[in-house]
Amino acid sequence: MGYLPSIVAETKEPIIIEEKKYKDFYFDETTGTFTGQVVEGVSALKGWIYFALRIARYRYPIYSWKYGSEIETLIGKSFDDEDYLLSETKRFIEDALLINPHIKSVEDVVVNKQEEKLNISCTVNTKYGDIYVKI
Repeated sequence: MGYLPSIVAETKEPIIIEEKKYKDFYFDETTGTFTGQVVEGVSALKGWIYFALRIARYRYPIYSWKYGSEIETLIGKSFDDEDYLLSETKRFIEDALLINPHIKSVEDVVVNKQEEKLNISCTVNTKYGDIYVKI
């Protein structure tokens, strides 16, 4: 027996918690600027994904250590093993994107190495639909 009385609330109706859609400012990739327009769902996640993959993790103190990617650590390294390059790239992308609760998975990661440039593409599965990403 405890010192404080216990109160048990009985409810007959289920409690429904509505999840709000993800909202953010619209980022225009062609001009590289924010438009000031607030968008939600897939359009909002596109901007978040764009920056999460392009901002270097651990470099800027303004961002959390959970935000950003480590893809730039691949710069300047020669990879003779294409499978290793693919697995590291996929791991860096998943680490960067899966911290967002609106993103379910990253699939179909394709890495093409052209001389010293990496062309990366993948499909990001979100709660609102799939997003094709090309880096």
